[in-house]
Formats: sequence, C-alpha cells, structure tokens
Amino acid sequence: MDMQSKAKKLIEMIQTAPVEWKPLGEVLVRTKGTKITAGQMKEMHKDNAPLKIFAGGKTFALVDFDDVPDKDIHREPSIIVKSRGIIEFEYYDKPFSHKNEMWSYHSVNKHIYIKYVYYFLKTQENYFRNIGSKMQMPQIATPDTDNYKIPIPSLETQQKIVKILDKFTELEATLEATLEAELALRKRQYRYYRDLLLDFDNQIGGDS
Repeated sequence: MDMQSKAKKLIEMIQTAPVEWKPLGEVLVRTKGTKITAGQMKEMHKDNAPLKIFAGGKTFALVDFDDVPDKDIHREPSIIVKSRGIIEFEYYDKPFSHKNEMWSYHSVNKHIYIKYVYYFLKTQENYFRNIGSKMQMPQIATPDTDNYKIPIPSLETQQKIVKILDKFTELEATLEATLEAELALRKRQYRYYRDLLLDFDNQIGGDS
C-alpha cells in the first residue's frame, strides 16, 4: 500500500474515532529558556558544538554544554514556541535551549505523542500569528498557547499520523534539491493530507 492509500485509510479510520480536547498547558510541560543576547550567541557560536540555542526565525547558535546553565538545557523531544516576529513552532529532539522570551513544551504523559502535537500546531500557526499581529511587534504570550485546546485521539492514531507526515517530510527533503515541480506537488499533497488528518473539528468523534 502506497503512502497516499495509507493516509486515506487512516482518514477513514479517525473520522469516527473518539477525540478528547484539552488545553495544551494541561497535557504538556512548559519549560523556560536561558538569558542570552543575540550578541552573546554570536560570540559563543562554535561550528559543530553539541548544544543548539534557538532564537527567533532561523537564528540559532551552537555552543558547548558548559556555556549554558544546566537548568536551562532541555533534553526531551520538544516543541519550541517562537513567540516574537515570525510566530511559528519547531520540533527538536536533541539537547537544546532557547532565548528566555521563548518557551517550549515536552510530554511526560504516556498518552501524548509530542511530535503529533507539533504537527497539529503547525496547522494552527496562522491563528497564533493573527493573535500576535495585534501587538506593535508581533508576539504571543504563554497563556495563548497554554489555554489553546488541542484534539487528542488515541496514542495509536497519533503515532500513525506522525508516521505518515514524517514520510511526506522525508520525501520533501529528498526531492528539494533537484525536482522542483515534483516538490511543489508533494508539498500540496502534504498540506492536503496533514489538514485532513488533523481536522478534528469536522469529524464525528470531535467534541469541542
């Protein structure tokens, strides 16, 4: 069975599956960042260093573990909330930290697959950007994400959704260098199936 057929089969399966809606802050653990400036990040950066410090947009620094207080280093697979400027979510599964105006989430709940939550939040970025656009500098606050309700299907369904979306992501990366037209098609397919797989509002089992 090819990837599209698997995605369609999963969509059919979850259309009647029970889905629970809970605030993000109730099901995930929110963590803080580290106090560091853009200038310090630039000075501390070392190519191939093991610890990644995230800032807004695509900005980051690679540093040594000794450069950051141990309490500010996160080692769990996490969703990083880039809360200022271009508001977006990033998934990272290696040791990291981030500037202290940002925050991140990880899961200690055996019924929550953190990467599933990441994929769902990626579909909601425009919602959070609209909230942020009301400020002089686009930004959101922790209650905006803590109080946001997310759909929680069974763990098995979460894992199947992630497996399919990971495959599309891997394929997109493989095609990126040489197959422009095919890449555009796969991106459209990815967005189409992502939105269908995660559109719990319009499914029978959804309960907002």
